[in-house]
Amino acid sequence: MCFLKKNHSRAILTLVSLFMLSFLCASCADSEADVISATSTVVFDYDSADASPSVRLAVFLQVTNAVQRTESFSVSHAQTGYSWNVTKPEIFTGLNKSYAFSLNLNAPEGETIPTGEYAVTYYDATGGDDEIKFSVNYKKELLSVTAEKCRDFITNPTENIAIYDETGELLFMGKAKNNWKNNEAILKDYKLASTKRTCYVSPGNAVICLLPEEKLKSEN
Repeated sequence: MCFLKKNHSRAILTLVSLFMLSFLCASCADSEADVISATSTVVFDYDSADASPSVRLAVFLQVTNAVQRTESFSVSHAQTGYSWNVTKPEIFTGLNKSYAFSLNLNAPEGETIPTGEYAVTYYDATGGDDEIKFSVNYKKELLSVTAEKCRDFITNPTENIAIYDETGELLFMGKAKNNWKNNEAILKDYKLASTKRTCYVSPGNAVICLLPEEKLKSEN
């Protein structure tokens, strides 16, 4: 569940972790520093309907050791020379799953998240380390298209909806119910609802497009 405010950047990024942590599934064991897999998501976040999106990269590392021993990890893109040092990774553990992750890797000012191969070096508090690679791929048109056209550049997207109350608490996250043909139907099920955001997600969560906030109630 997510209990963060919609108007805080942290809440937007938590939607990404909600998608990713529900998608990833593997068992873990206590051992030396060992990264089983690295998974990434490119997030296209639309603040308004007529503007290009802001873009960030989220990276999730599945680790086999006790995740609480995680110290840091670095991410680098050899072709461009871009690199990120994550000194305080976020941690998720439960149901035999352990992840260290960062939801907010931004490209240098004026640049964007490059496609291609990335390398990760993971460090734990005992001095152990491990390396792994992953790839990022998305259609470059997503960097410039408006929100209404972004779905056309995601292969087989899934549509989800996030519903918030007036204070920004997340009330619902998932596929829209069949009877939600209009905002009035949503308000019938969620009387405290105030706004919503539509999210388009590619298979494997490689790409997530967050559309602008929409008001559910008409202004008097």
